Amino acid sequence: MKWGVQVVKPSTYNNGSTSVLVQFSSGRYLFNCGEGTQRLSFENKTRLSKLTSVFLTRVDWESMGGLPGMLLTLADAGTRDLVIHGGHNLTHAMAATRHFILRSDMGVGVRELRDGDAGAEYADENVRVQPVHIYPDGYTASAAELGPDESAAAATRRELLARAFGVCREPQAGRKRREPVPQGVKKGYYGQECREAAIAGTLQRLEQRGDEAAKKRVRGGSRGRGSTELLPATAPTPGVVCYVVTGPEVPGKFDPQAARALGLKPGPHYARLVKGESVVTADGTEIRPEQCVGPVRPSSRVVIVDCPTPAYVASVVESPQLAALLDGGAEAGPRLALVVHALGPGVAQDARYRAWAARFPAHVQHVVSAPEFVADNNPFQRHLRIHTALSAVDPRTYVTPQAAGSAELQPRAFIDGARVVAASSLLGFDIEPQPRLDESLVVPLLTPAEMRAKMQLDGAEPEPAAAGDEGELAVCAIGTGSSVPSIYRNVSGNVVSVRGYGGMVLDCGEATVSLLRRFLGHPQRNPHSARIGQSYDEFVRTLRLLYISHMHADHHLGAVQLLHDWSRLAADTARLTVLAPARFWAWLEDYAGVQDVGLGRLDFVDCGDLRGGSAGAAGAAGAHVARLKAGLGLAEVQTCSVVHCPWAYGVSLTHASGWKLVYSGDTRPCASLVALGRAGGTAPTIVLHEATLPDELHADAVAKRHSTVSEAVAMALGMRAENLLLTHFSQRCMVLPRWSAANIEAVSVSRYGAVASSGSSSAREDSGDEAELALPADSQAPQSVRAALERELCEAASDTDTGAARGVLGSLKVAAAFDMSV
Repeated sequence: MKWGVQVVKPSTYNNGSTSVLVQFSSGRYLFNCGEGTQRLSFENKTRLSKLTSVFLTRVDWESMGGLPGMLLTLADAGTRDLVIHGGHNLTHAMAATRHFILRSDMGVGVRELRDGDAGAEYADENVRVQPVHIYPDGYTASAAELGPDESAAAATRRELLARAFGVCREPQAGRKRREPVPQGVKKGYYGQECREAAIAGTLQRLEQRGDEAAKKRVRGGSRGRGSTELLPATAPTPGVVCYVVTGPEVPGKFDPQAARALGLKPGPHYARLVKGESVVTADGTEIRPEQCVGPVRPSSRVVIVDCPTPAYVASVVESPQLAALLDGGAEAGPRLALVVHALGPGVAQDARYRAWAARFPAHVQHVVSAPEFVADNNPFQRHLRIHTALSAVDPRTYVTPQAAGSAELQPRAFIDGARVVAASSLLGFDIEPQPRLDESLVVPLLTPAEMRAKMQLDGAEPEPAAAGDEGELAVCAIGTGSSVPSIYRNVSGNVVSVRGYGGMVLDCGEATVSLLRRFLGHPQRNPHSARIGQSYDEFVRTLRLLYISHMHADHHLGAVQLLHDWSRLAADTARLTVLAPARFWAWLEDYAGVQDVGLGRLDFVDCGDLRGGSAGAAGAAGAHVARLKAGLGLAEVQTCSVVHCPWAYGVSLTHASGWKLVYSGDTRPCASLVALGRAGGTAPTIVLHEATLPDELHADAVAKRHSTVSEAVAMALGMRAENLLLTHFSQRCMVLPRWSAANIEAVSVSRYGAVASSGSSSAREDSGDEAELALPADSQAPQSVRAALERELCEAASDTDTGAARGVLGSLKVAAAFDMSV
């Protein structure tokens, strides 16, 4: 039997939680799933398809923020019957995700491994997992956290969880896969064929029918299918669960020579002896297994210790379950092979913890995953390669991300003379057949400077940018991909900085915070980021608006961490406006029972309340909008319904100084968005519009209710916008997007707004030609830099295009966004 442990994600200053994978041929067990875990598994080709259980050391977003997105991906890939284990409030946290997850045929089980519950451990044919509960100094677990929870509130949570994920069944030998939709008959989300008018009509009816009812359910808590009733109240707990993982015993080795000496011939008797059964020879002699099968080797153990702050050290070092493994205390039973130390800042240097760790037997391998011991480099090296090439052409737009070339401390500073190594992605440790540290898959992470040298880009490394007159408005695309994160693009996230006022976040997909920290700098300011000129902490302190366009997970899973950081960093008197669908607020109210997100200091405004402009907002919503406008210097905030899913919105923000920004969210081309762009008689200064699919995948765009590149351009032309920033690209499309003049003009119908007047007749005659997004014609970049950029993007970077699309575009300036660009 072969099994082992692999580090998926180490702990750094940028990413707090440590993720570890225990692997067998028949199953995989993931410990912690923080934001970015799924994307990192794509980057490193870590297979999670056979995942059978997930264990969380903490029920907070740092440890579980990547789990909802990963569950959606696994469900759509056919994974069934997954069990999630963790401490108190886990069922509550998972049931809260029902507001945006509905995979009732997946079967997700939740097991709370509660302190004081004798049955709170997990066992299957591969492993036995025992929880070890630790608490911070001065904390005593309440009665609600101890022992099995058979309350009526727990039953309600389990019922709502089952509605979202279905009932988890016993693991089956084969895994059922979802049948793909036949390509000949594409279906929309509600089962109808992909007729665009039918989709728009269905969405309009659903929204009109359910808009007010949704608000009442949030406030009143009524029950019903698809309702947004809130979960029974609970309170956050600081409890942490460490784990002792025990593998199977190793069967003794069969000795065929001994069997032959006893008169046995190869065949069924050999197999029975290996199974531990006695056999009888032809002459009636009984042969017992121990006569030709070696002794069974004891099982091996792995300990995963999560100690988030020095306040937990006393609980760790005084734990009787962990003490039994020290000083060779477990020699009579399973043999301890590996200890993974998942430590928060300051813990690895705590003298109490270091003395405790040094007491483990000398043969034990230690893996320390702590920010001081892990270099904080960009783990997404393929994205960094492209970003570095773009930065060589325009360093102020494609900001060099923050990175640390080396760790602050070396492993020997943790336990002197012990077998200790710093954690890194893909670091492995084989438990069976022979304990062995495996570093063969570890790839050194290059800094931007090292990547630039490797790519042989001409010119000096970009100098730190001096803060200057960068203009009042800066729009930064932090994540530019759609649906699921990929190795090149993260999911949706956009940052807007209004100099002298504060910041806004327009959609906040998973791991947006991590990218924003690297983009702006954390904890110190990134010297290359001049157009915003703030560190991450400074930006969050001055954050004024969080806008969520709709409830699809790729647009809001990073919001919890952002709100948690805001509640921790902002002044006690600060207020933050959350403009979102009503269901998003219901999700926050539910999840706030698990972790503090500053709910009492958030001003919630339902997107539906601003469809007629801010003047239509009454009561508390009107006061919240007035405070938002004053804080950001806005003259108007207005939303509109768009064609994507129920309660999906676009937004327009008009500043008192004259600029206007329109953000589409996800949508098909629609008249309401064009009308929003033209509202008030002011054309948009910039339109941030989704361009999910290339023109040749128009049928897919209709089926999934997204826009093609040409449709996005046509929408901006219909608004008479000055600038268009394309984003939200399909992860299937790895090259620069293309459009055609013919396809742009095909969108020129009355309900979208006329665009024909923007182009000339000669341009329309040549509309069969295509244009590409290219480098600026006045670019003075060195030729070798441009050549490197062409190689990386696999597409010629031409300075010229056909006159057709240029004529249709008129004065509209178009750019395609890439992650961490401004």
